[in-house]
Amino acid sequence: MNDNKEHVHDRLDQLKSGATLVKRKSNGKKYPRQFYLNQYEDFISYRKSRRLFGKPRIYHIHDIDEIRSGFRAHTFDHLVKRRRIKSQDENRAFSIMYNNHRSEVHLLAPNEQIRDLWTTGIQNLIDKHSKKALHHLIQEESWILKYFRAADLDKSNLLSKQECRRLLTNFLHVQLPDKAFEQLFKKADTSEEGLLSPEEFIGFFHLLTRRKDLYTVMQQHTKHGHSRSIENIHMNINELLTFLQTVQNQSVIVNTDNNLHDTTEITCEYIERPEQVQKLIDEFELNSDLREQGLMSLDGFRNMLLSNDFAITNPIFTRQIYQDMTRPLCDYYINTSHNTYLFYSQLTGESNPEAYNRALLTGCRAVELDCYDGSDGQPIVTHGFTLVKPCSFESIIRYMEPNLFKTSPYPVILNIENHCSIEQQKEMARILKEILGDRLITEEIMGDNPATLPSPEELKYKVLVRSKKRSKSKKLSSSDHTLSNSDAADDLLSEAIQNKEMNLFVYLQNVPFRDHRYAKAHYSPLHSSSLDETRFEKISRENPSDLILQTTWRILRTYPGGLRQDSSNANPVDAWNYGIQMAALNYQNEDDIMPLCYGKFLDNGGCGYILKPDYLINAHKSNYSPLNSQSDPDYPLTLTLKIISAQFLTRSNSTITDIPDPYVIVSIHGVPCDQQIQKTGIIDNNGLDPIWNEKFVFKIKYPKMALIYFTINDYNPISVDDKLAHFCLPLTVMQTGYRHIHLRATNNNPMHSTLFVHVGIKNSHDKIISTRL
Repeated sequence: MNDNKEHVHDRLDQLKSGATLVKRKSNGKKYPRQFYLNQYEDFISYRKSRRLFGKPRIYHIHDIDEIRSGFRAHTFDHLVKRRRIKSQDENRAFSIMYNNHRSEVHLLAPNEQIRDLWTTGIQNLIDKHSKKALHHLIQEESWILKYFRAADLDKSNLLSKQECRRLLTNFLHVQLPDKAFEQLFKKADTSEEGLLSPEEFIGFFHLLTRRKDLYTVMQQHTKHGHSRSIENIHMNINELLTFLQTVQNQSVIVNTDNNLHDTTEITCEYIERPEQVQKLIDEFELNSDLREQGLMSLDGFRNMLLSNDFAITNPIFTRQIYQDMTRPLCDYYINTSHNTYLFYSQLTGESNPEAYNRALLTGCRAVELDCYDGSDGQPIVTHGFTLVKPCSFESIIRYMEPNLFKTSPYPVILNIENHCSIEQQKEMARILKEILGDRLITEEIMGDNPATLPSPEELKYKVLVRSKKRSKSKKLSSSDHTLSNSDAADDLLSEAIQNKEMNLFVYLQNVPFRDHRYAKAHYSPLHSSSLDETRFEKISRENPSDLILQTTWRILRTYPGGLRQDSSNANPVDAWNYGIQMAALNYQNEDDIMPLCYGKFLDNGGCGYILKPDYLINAHKSNYSPLNSQSDPDYPLTLTLKIISAQFLTRSNSTITDIPDPYVIVSIHGVPCDQQIQKTGIIDNNGLDPIWNEKFVFKIKYPKMALIYFTINDYNPISVDDKLAHFCLPLTVMQTGYRHIHLRATNNNPMHSTLFVHVGIKNSHDKIISTRL
């Protein structure tokens, strides 16, 4: 947004005053409500309805995924088609998508001006909230006072000791010993009234959240540090420079605008000069007197280490596309979704266009559509022979279209499992051409080498169709049907739509999987095959080299087996180990497998395409096999992790009332010889600032394939342990030194919880690694 702060402030004030907006339901019902933004700008709600037991719904800003103007939602489309709403009302309409696109509210404003006021104002708030890191929030009084207001049950604007105790247990998830609590309360209670005012509570909060673990680090790297108290410890420029160079191997991130390509290029400068350190002090130190003296306090040190540039992920690799994107498509791992239209199980629910938007906005580049004949002559998307409610093919294409290239410029692949008649196949082709226009690939791209697949760079902002093509003169035999498994005879885009009128070119033609010798003789790079997890496991076990060699020149796809009706996932690492480009996953399931996908595709700027290691691209030369631990195509490393502490852990379930007893699991996911797990001890009754200080050492033979998966669980002696948070990343993007891990919730949403670790990486010659492998 280019609005200045004054205009944004005025706009938000108008939202706080409220406006009458009409909620519209898919059944045509209307609910006029007085909507408003609450005074602290963290949620939107409406005045109480007339229903006896009706409670106004609260839409938290941090839960809102997208705000859309007009009729760009399936519900509005349904209302227009049923003539429950006038087409001229589009300039008053907008939709709020929230809860990972699983929920939505559709509203009509009195006029276009008020509609724009609300859509722009909500977008301002979304942008504002997304930019706030934990180090911003810790020093933001309005954020701290949210805890105060939650604990002030009698609305006296004062907190008693009992209310403070309840706050620690229910909201900050920590149980302090009586002596420690009394000392903190007494120190914060400057009025000596036995009650904390809002200003005194801010002091109490700062005392409570002071980082003892960082104090220890500063003591180790500051002259006479062990004789300095937590209140007066500080680093001077030379001490901080030495720490950044020798402990952190830290670089300064420089953002440069490329006006020619409308992009921002990220480069790094090694920290070598005192003036670079002074800039960091100016940015992160809160005390102006210390800034002028070139000193950094404990608070400034905390702010610096909590900032994104100092996090465990190296921004050079995670915030920009840096890999060679001019190689054939088969040389890349591709972020792929299975049965994308579902939000829940494989058997019930509904086909939902928003499921595609959720997948696309989290970095997915290959989505799936199971297409059948609709009763009105228009194709539908549904899960055949189940209770899943269908959605029109046109609605899905139309409502995903705006989000196709928001997270990445590289191609989107539509994996169409087609069960439609010839007539409705023609409709599918018409819809694709009409909505996608020149972004749809309608003819073969003639690159430098026509015998290979085009590159992601050549396919920028393009949409490819992956499906089966059948010649009029050939019918699949029963043996073909058996071999194809998922590629059933009716899963095709018929030759009937491969005509000049529709001009739709199926770039990745789905064919049955055969052995490498047969494939080389009968298939081209344009031919792609799918394997369910059972068949993949069998082939990878019996003939691994055959499988790997096929991935060097054409695209293979794996997908979850048919028995996974709960939408659970097979481990995609197994497929990636064999070079399989498209390991399709059920994005709708928030299981322990999905973080592996999110972690894998953090790399290369999150663009959804990851260049495979050389030994997989050139497997015919390297003789790589994930089953052969004696081969040595990679460069082995030793990863040493010290799990130091965590901050602001929250309960995984709002119905759970006890304080978390957290522990950390660190697991390595890659080729079988590298897979290993380590676990910390359990810290009782402390989700606020548990400290472990436990060290683990991992020997990793194939670092380019390795994912490091951190999981924080809540120990439960009588049932299954609850997962509190997680984070996963490739070993190749890890920064060494003291690092914060900005954890993710079980639904992969960002959260304010962090894990503090020390990372050391050495090669086989005991040389410390500080740059990309």
